[in-house]
Amino acid sequence: MKRTAGLFMVMVLFLFGLAVSGCSKKQETSAPAPAEKPAAAQKVNMQEGKWEITNTMEMQGMPAGMMKPHTFTTCLSQKDYVPKDTEQKDCSMKTMKIDGDTVNWEVVCKDSSGKGRVTYAGSTFDGVIEMMMKDGGKEMNAKMTMKGKHIGPCTP
Repeated sequence: MKRTAGLFMVMVLFLFGLAVSGCSKKQETSAPAPAEKPAAAQKVNMQEGKWEITNTMEMQGMPAGMMKPHTFTTCLSQKDYVPKDTEQKDCSMKTMKIDGDTVNWEVVCKDSSGKGRVTYAGSTFDGVIEMMMKDGGKEMNAKMTMKGKHIGPCTP
């Protein structure tokens, strides 16, 4: 049981760092279809500025409510849609796709991979990140839900 609890805490810290990091690689876009605009030219219905974000974690095999929600603030802009709180150095953004007001991304890390989705509605957003991590040949899955609200301008 101690090993499972320890592994759980490592996974939670890892997932949190990944989920909120924005990763180390900038947005990649493939060649757009004729009717699509490149991601850089698309505008998402998102107020730029300072956001308050609350994350809630669920992990396969762990009791509900074991992890308390975590709230932090970050600045978001039309150039940086993926919420982040800390740096994660061993992950890279594999893809990012903008579809209307929804931003989808995939990340690849040393021992895990995952995908995220955030849907903006002006001054709020809802999102989810699903991760898969391997430990000793076993796969572990986790899901983090995110809720964000715009709280004002960013100050340098």
